[in-house]
Amino acid sequence: MVVAYVDIETSSKKADEGVIIAIGLLIGDELEVRSADSLEEERKALEWLREKLKDCDELVTWYGSGFDIPFLFTRAIVHNIDLTELTEIPMLDLCQWSRANLLLSSYSLESVARFFGISGGKGFKEFRGTDILALFKLAERGDNEARRLIVEHCKEDITVLKLVHERLMPLVEHSG
Repeated sequence: MVVAYVDIETSSKKADEGVIIAIGLLIGDELEVRSADSLEEERKALEWLREKLKDCDELVTWYGSGFDIPFLFTRAIVHNIDLTELTEIPMLDLCQWSRANLLLSSYSLESVARFFGISGGKGFKEFRGTDILALFKLAERGDNEARRLIVEHCKEDITVLKLVHERLMPLVEHSG
C-alpha cells in the first residue's frame, strides 16, 4: 500500500485570501517539498502534487480534512486544475482521529508528538505555522533564508506526522 503524507504551508488561513507557499509530500522514504513564490509556481506545485498522488492508496494528514485539502481544492479551482482524483484517495486525518479517540489537552501536531516523546528536529519548536506568513513576506522580497525555513518547517511537520502515524497505527487499524 502506497501511503502519502501531505502538508502545506500557506500565506493565509483562507484560500481566497492567500496562496500556497509550499506543498510537502512524503511517499516511502522520498520527502519532497515544492515551494511557490508566484501564482505560476503555485500552479506548477499543484500539478506536481496531482501527478505524484496518482498511484497513492492513502493520504495521511494533520487536520487535512479541515484545512489542507479544502485549501488545495480552492487554489486548484483558481488555476483550473482538476483535483477530482484526490477525492478518490482514502484519507486519514490524524488530527480528527486523535480528537475522536484520545483525551489530550491539546491536539496540535507539536503537542501530540511531544506526548509521544517524538521530537521534530531543531526547527520544529522554533516557530509555528502562524509564523509562516512573516517568513513568506521576507521570502517574497528575496530572503533565501526565510524560504529555506519555510521548506524546513514543512519537512519537519511531515516527518513528525509520519512518526505520529507509526505510533498510532495499531490503534488506528483496529478502530475501524
